[in-house]
Amino acid sequence: MLFKPQQASIGLDISDRSIKATQLRRNLRGKLELQALSAIELPPTVFNDGEIKESAALTNALTELLTKPQYGSFNTSYVTACLPETKTFIKMIDIPPMPENEIGQAIKWEAEHHIPIPIDDTYWDWQKINSNKKINTRLPVLLAVVPKNIVDTYTKAIIDAKLIPLALEVEAVPITRSLLTCSNGEKKDSATMIIDIGATRTSLIVVDLNSIQFTVSLPISGRGVTETIASSLKLTEDQAEKAKIICGLDPKKCHGAMAEILHQMMDDLVNRIRESIVFYREHFPQGNKIEEIILCGGGSNFKLIDKHLNAKLELPVRRGNPWLNLEPSPCPLKPGELITHTTAIGLALRASLNSEDYD
Repeated sequence: MLFKPQQASIGLDISDRSIKATQLRRNLRGKLELQALSAIELPPTVFNDGEIKESAALTNALTELLTKPQYGSFNTSYVTACLPETKTFIKMIDIPPMPENEIGQAIKWEAEHHIPIPIDDTYWDWQKINSNKKINTRLPVLLAVVPKNIVDTYTKAIIDAKLIPLALEVEAVPITRSLLTCSNGEKKDSATMIIDIGATRTSLIVVDLNSIQFTVSLPISGRGVTETIASSLKLTEDQAEKAKIICGLDPKKCHGAMAEILHQMMDDLVNRIRESIVFYREHFPQGNKIEEIILCGGGSNFKLIDKHLNAKLELPVRRGNPWLNLEPSPCPLKPGELITHTTAIGLALRASLNSEDYD
């Protein structure tokens, strides 16, 4: 992205069980709109907890994904992809004020105190955070670290599919870019928690002071919920997925059976959210109070989850809108399908927006 930051590229969301792709374009009014969109399911043997086990199968899936889009047509080989959240590390750190040319080395030294593997075995990047709030006049920095073997294997699979990787991002970044307004203008005096309930895990992302502050990965997944429903009610996975969305936590639907099955999972999720809110309050004293929760990911589709979390946490809870930064226009996907493309849309936005729009 350094050599051509405005190069149009495909947002490529690669996860353990699926791949999603989105490309955007600017219309005659200069507004962003959808150029193309696609999704494909992956066999469970291709990945294991974010690590590629069958590179050739992934490469073949990437080729099929882009040659048989669900909507529109892809007209570039450039891609911006995300890295698996479970294999990445993102955290806000702070360093003493110093000359610009010394910051990189200082961050590398500081990073060694925060990550569980040798810094030389990783790729890492950082971004200064502009904030009105400072602690002891120290410089806040957002640090992202990824093991080299993860980056190298993802890059190889992309290149083998005859694609050109422009950038790889930690998943929390495109999710945030997609669901929040891409603007530096107004500074909020409150923090937002984004909850991404994916097929294999749930991520909590706290956004405050115009930046991601920290992320947490939880062993709660949309697919796990579906499997529990299927086992408990003796349904196929497809039947269980439909029942989860239609009935969800509504005690009046499915004779209340679904709400009873989901009760334990929801209690666990609520407790983890509360723990994270307390952690943020105690460990980020410069931060604002978390006053809103935004849901995304396919696992957020089941009925009344927003109202249930609102009642338990006493905070406003809403489903995210990945279309937020695009031209208002008919969407080729239903809302429940669109929310699963949050990451891919956020990745596509990276190339389409000027850097000052989302830094």
